[in-house]
Amino acid sequence: MPKVFSPGRVNIIGEHTDYSFGYVMPMAINLGNYFEYIPYNKIKIRSDAYNEEIELDLSEVNKKQNKWIDYVLGIYNALYKINLKPGGINGRIYGNLPISSGLSSSASIELAIITALNYTYKLNLDKIQMALIGKKAENEFVGVPSGILDQFAIEFGKRGYTIFLDTENLFYEYIPFPMDISIIVYNTGVKRELAKTEYTERKRIVEESLKYLNKKSSKEITEKELEKLNSLYKKRMGYIIRENRRVLIARDALKENNLDLLGKILVESHKDIAENYEVSSKELDFIVNRAVKYGALGARLTGAGFGGSAIILAYKDKAEIIANNIHSEYIREFKYNSFYNIVESNDGSMVVEK
Repeated sequence: MPKVFSPGRVNIIGEHTDYSFGYVMPMAINLGNYFEYIPYNKIKIRSDAYNEEIELDLSEVNKKQNKWIDYVLGIYNALYKINLKPGGINGRIYGNLPISSGLSSSASIELAIITALNYTYKLNLDKIQMALIGKKAENEFVGVPSGILDQFAIEFGKRGYTIFLDTENLFYEYIPFPMDISIIVYNTGVKRELAKTEYTERKRIVEESLKYLNKKSSKEITEKELEKLNSLYKKRMGYIIRENRRVLIARDALKENNLDLLGKILVESHKDIAENYEVSSKELDFIVNRAVKYGALGARLTGAGFGGSAIILAYKDKAEIIANNIHSEYIREFKYNSFYNIVESNDGSMVVEK
């Protein structure tokens, strides 16, 4: 029975910049989804996370179900639109990637499905094509107006590396990630209830600003040009162009193994996104503040914000102590079902058993 592993991802830095065709620096991680399956004449999939099995005819791939299965149907739908019509699958999705935690569980499912279909039905899609089809499924079928960051990171992940990516032209570069640094992913336990509507609103502001300034990418906008925008749009876009610069600084800091600078840039990024893009929360701010207090190199929210997770960079020999100290304070302050994982970089989505 074929089996696919599709990882989750963290974004080291470059939050909310991908839909303005800016810079990002994500990493695939060793939490993810497995998909065991056999070819079938229908789409029949069980999700352990949702404790549900759904079976649909292939003729129903255009019918949105408003459930987790839409991530699967979205892949079929996107493939059908480019005249690729793979057969059905009967399988089970399971793993250790938390849902709605800012680690891109949805894109992980999308890439698991397309990896399986590409392998089984010999679609001959390359990695770029699979990432773009995953994005198309998310945007056009599921209806989440995300950029390419999630799908690209999950498809192109490489153990021991983070990925510097220009989301405009898809130029990418693997940057070695220090072996002595751990990434703590702290899940606040706060469901991202505002994320979808507020995310859409932020994306609209960015798109309208780009159009008004006659720019294709946020990378082209200067501080002086921001003065042409109204106060809210200036505030939002100011964060975006500063974040693009921070990604470049973080990339170079990693190349030079300047981990103090990298940590400082992460904290600066969080402060900026909290104050000027306003997608943080008191819980995420608490975690970042406590991470610095307990000796982490740096920390920031990861993902859309409004809950979900923060990432904390720490030396490996201190990571567990720092995470425990933060957790002890957090559960005294807040009553959410929070938890943390210490993760490592990982290879991208792949067939692990044939």
